[in-house]
Amino acid sequence: MKGPTSRLVLLAAVACLVVQDPASAQLSNPESVEYDPVGDRYFISNTGSNSIKQRDQAGTITDLAAVTPAPYGLEIMGDVLYACSGGSIKGYDLDDGSLAFSRNLGGTFLNGITTDGEFLYVTDFGAGRIYKVDPVANTHSTLVSDTEGTPNGIVHWPGSEQLLVAFWGSNAAVKAFDRGTGIQLSSVSTTLTNIDGITIDCLGRVLLASWSPDRITTFDWGIPSPSFTDLMVPGLNNPADIDFDAVHGLVCIPNTATNSVILASVPDCAVSVAEERAYVTHVYPNPTDGLVRFDPPLPTAEPYLVVDARGCIQAMGTLRANATMDLGDLPAGPYVIVFSRLARQVRVMKE
Repeated sequence: MKGPTSRLVLLAAVACLVVQDPASAQLSNPESVEYDPVGDRYFISNTGSNSIKQRDQAGTITDLAAVTPAPYGLEIMGDVLYACSGGSIKGYDLDDGSLAFSRNLGGTFLNGITTDGEFLYVTDFGAGRIYKVDPVANTHSTLVSDTEGTPNGIVHWPGSEQLLVAFWGSNAAVKAFDRGTGIQLSSVSTTLTNIDGITIDCLGRVLLASWSPDRITTFDWGIPSPSFTDLMVPGLNNPADIDFDAVHGLVCIPNTATNSVILASVPDCAVSVAEERAYVTHVYPNPTDGLVRFDPPLPTAEPYLVVDARGCIQAMGTLRANATMDLGDLPAGPYVIVFSRLARQVRVMKE
């Protein structure tokens, strides 16, 4: 959903799509999947071969880059794919896979990584820390020196100061940390053991990948005593660092124990019929410096995502019927407002 190649692709089936390596065994202990909306492809950290693979929509798997030590968490920011590699963060050009960034954080075992569009945030599984990396200035700092647990997956909650971190261990927790101060803001306990991955779907629900039981669990963040729901994705075996593909409505799951990747449709996010879709232009004023209105107004409350030109989710929520949307806190630039249940997109320019 970046640039002129942006599109909303609609899928006819809601069954899970399982992508397995061909007989040549190209996938070996896949640890992380990152969807690239510009190239409409999936990057896979292949720890068994010390490499990052890329998989297109036809299922063809090719090499992007060799990475030593083996790559774990992956995150796209701008035109660079960043990877956790031992105690360092390395960045690779999305076009040719060449090394574009490298910084040694002095970490023990860097595992999860996310971005807010400006900084990278990295979990240290071994040391129980969270680092904050400025890839432009090539600097870093320790954001959280002691997470009081073993942090694994991490995701930035769009439009907020919160970093949500999934933890390893029994009755694993999901904790929120302030991305500016590192202060722990809140914590939710689960009955899951060994949560590896965490992401956010089109409706703002948190998705968790756990090893015991092997499943993808969803819940609503910020609600006291939330309900946890099993997405019932078949074929899971040690699911690791997941990502959400907002273009196709899929949760992207590396299956470490079966050397496979599963692309599973998420209820209320997947849509039907693959085709290019024109943008709906009934939004005003456009350009805007803040509030926008929709014509005709939405008759019912609808969940939405606001996505920037890099494909990063900058805001999400539910817009009330007949309500205006406030984009005042967003930086200037082009955005796409996605109403997932309506299969509708609106392009708007923020001044």
